[in-house]
Amino acid sequence: MTSDFDLLRPLDTEPRTASTVDIERAIADGRRQRTRRGAGYAGAALTFVAVTGVTIAAGALRHDASHPPAPGTGVAASRGATTSAPAAPAVPVPASCTVQRLTAPKKAPMALIGGADSSGSYFVGRSYPKSGGYQAVIWHDGAGTEVPLPGDEEESLIDVNASGTAVGWSYVQQKQVPFVYHDGQVSRLAGVAEGSADAINDRGTIVGDDGSGHPLLWSSATAQPQRLPVPAGATSAGASDIDEDGTVIGTIDYKTPYVWLPDGSHHALKVPDLQGKPAEGRAFHISGGWVIGVVNEAGTGKDAGKVRARAKMVTARWNLRTGEAQLFEGFGGTPDAVNAQGWFTGVDQQAGAVLLAGASTVKLPGLAPRGVDGLADIANTVSTDGRTIGGQSNDKDGVIQPVVWHCK
Repeated sequence: MTSDFDLLRPLDTEPRTASTVDIERAIADGRRQRTRRGAGYAGAALTFVAVTGVTIAAGALRHDASHPPAPGTGVAASRGATTSAPAAPAVPVPASCTVQRLTAPKKAPMALIGGADSSGSYFVGRSYPKSGGYQAVIWHDGAGTEVPLPGDEEESLIDVNASGTAVGWSYVQQKQVPFVYHDGQVSRLAGVAEGSADAINDRGTIVGDDGSGHPLLWSSATAQPQRLPVPAGATSAGASDIDEDGTVIGTIDYKTPYVWLPDGSHHALKVPDLQGKPAEGRAFHISGGWVIGVVNEAGTGKDAGKVRARAKMVTARWNLRTGEAQLFEGFGGTPDAVNAQGWFTGVDQQAGAVLLAGASTVKLPGLAPRGVDGLADIANTVSTDGRTIGGQSNDKDGVIQPVVWHCK
């Protein structure tokens, strides 16, 4: 049966309306946060947030944000290779990691990291100032800077690229609005009255949503948005991450992991059976052609909802170069980040925050003993070489702090 821990992990997304919780509630929220995780659990009562983007062939992006794309050809799974991106050069697996607490600007008592560039030079997230509320933050080489997003309600930076351009959102007059931070300036993204900016690649393509479950991309910080195509019959669709070669991954109808390729084609990813039973899945993150997500028993007929509600989620990893889908049934948690080596981070119910690198499991120590809080330490980012990992850790008083793990 699904534990409380299991249920928290896939549902830890930001709310679609401004939060009114106090700082104590924010602490609890932060323990569950993996910023903008992407598709939620099938059947869950939450609004689907679509996030995606990439410079895709013009044929795939011929519709602007005010006109939906033409219907696709249906959700057809692919078992073969789906990317021509070269594999990343192999690097040695780290043997151990140490944790470093970063300082939040203006000595804010609590903060967390939710995104990073591929090198681990830039990190983004938010702090919880002494006066209350939320404050978007960017860290570069360990130093934090407040980013003045408009609005006086909830806000956060979600992702950042190698040049330090960051994207995120803020609530303005009760509406979530997407913003970009570039060269020290904050700009509202064009073409939408509300929505979110959730990812950016090193080419500067920004991706997010329009607040109504439609995945959008902006080819630059000043461009008008365009929608990605979805398959015929889809009732909800979202994309959750973008690779550097332009491949986008996401989820259709909360149950079918999906890929949009740089040539404009798009299709479902294979979902392996679970112990001989049909399964469904969700794709969360991609790097270097490696995709991570989760799968669970699908169920059929009138009992499908009950089956999903009690199903255990299993971490899955797809290799887009080979089409292989691999399950990690021995890993007692869900994945939080992946790098171009195919290594991923997650929170194991027994071991806590870990890096799974090849056949090795590297523990990520917290600022304080883990205790009974299964979400005390969360590794939300991992660099291409696996040496720099960003996230959050509870201090000795149980307060969330932004941290970086240095591995060697």
